[in-house]
Amino acid sequence: MSTSRVALVTGGARRLGADIVRSLAARGYHVLLHHGHSAEEAESLARELETTYADASVRVVVMQEDLADAAAPARLVDAAIAHFGALDVVVSSASVMTAVPMAQVTPEQWVQTEAVNLRAPFFLMQAAARAMRDDGVIVQLSDHLAVETGFPHLMPHQITKSALTQLVRAMATTLAPRIRVNAVAPGFVLAPEHFGASRVAAFLTDVPLARVGSPADVVHAIHYLIDAKYVTGEIVTVDGGRHLRR
Repeated sequence: MSTSRVALVTGGARRLGADIVRSLAARGYHVLLHHGHSAEEAESLARELETTYADASVRVVVMQEDLADAAAPARLVDAAIAHFGALDVVVSSASVMTAVPMAQVTPEQWVQTEAVNLRAPFFLMQAAARAMRDDGVIVQLSDHLAVETGFPHLMPHQITKSALTQLVRAMATTLAPRIRVNAVAPGFVLAPEHFGASRVAAFLTDVPLARVGSPADVVHAIHYLIDAKYVTGEIVTVDGGRHLRR
């Protein structure tokens, strides 16, 4: 049985997910780093972190899984236990977001989005609940869109993230008191890779704090929820106040 803290992070190879993994390694966690299709980035990140935190003997194990496969979440939990002997924290960061007009959404797109954004988090929590040590923590990555309306070109994503909010609350009551379940709903903390400056400026007109956030803002919220032992079933919105104007 590991005496070090152990975390499992889905979607941990790139962008926000990579920042989450880095932050956990910096705290001395061993990490099971899941990716879907980013093997090169995942392996590079693992090498970086094991070198950086060699003095703390941090280990980062990379595992590829397609979360649209219903059995994948349980395999990830099993791998964490096999490699580290324990599991303390799960951060479910992997997500699918395809921009498509409502009239053009296909059944295949709907099924894929629901499988990754909603079904996989449920079965990941189900499997984790059987394996986690007492005082375990699960943090789901939701989206500020879960509490907004008016995004018909992101309907499958928005609907599944809204359902995820209810799932977090249901699991928080189901898994208490041994495991706490919360979510972070990021807003505009990383500009989509295809956004230009004018589109960013237009988006910020609805953000009271009038700036783009940063991955660090989300990471701080995640670590608050990991450390806050009397908090469960909460959705922490990190969007610069945008939800106040919607």
